Amino acid sequence: MEGVSLADLYKFDEIYWVPQDKTESQLAETPAIEVASDTIAEVKSKISTPWVVVGQIADAELSRLKLIFSAPPLVLGPTDWSVYTPSEEEPSLSEFLKDTSAQRYIFIGQQPAAWQGELPTTEIEKVESKIVYFFPRYISSLTDAEKTLKMAFWNALKEMKA
Repeated sequence: MEGVSLADLYKFDEIYWVPQDKTESQLAETPAIEVASDTIAEVKSKISTPWVVVGQIADAELSRLKLIFSAPPLVLGPTDWSVYTPSEEEPSLSEFLKDTSAQRYIFIGQQPAAWQGELPTTEIEKVESKIVYFFPRYISSLTDAEKTLKMAFWNALKEMKA
């Protein structure tokens, strides 16, 4: 493991601060896009938030994301982001991005096989005029020993804000 300076590690330490005026009900307001009975085209038309988290997001992961997105300097409200659970029958990634209206995409964890060659390698990329970030692990699975990975995720989100 290569060395990381402590100054770089805590470059964006303010991400750990969550305003006390945020209530549990405000944090619980994040919409999830249901895939069940809708066709993929109908689901894509429902993506109406500027930010979309794409992946199999469990409750533990969703709770962490709600905290992350409610902490300055990011501060995304319930109408700013949503969660999309992809199916294995997804079109190509570039087609998916072109057919959906969000501007910022955060792909977390395992993604459909059709997207494997097209996803960025944990870097922020511009694809189809949209900002795309791929993080291969779930935030809830990271340990305290993996602080550099946590900071890489936080820093990437802040870069996407700009």
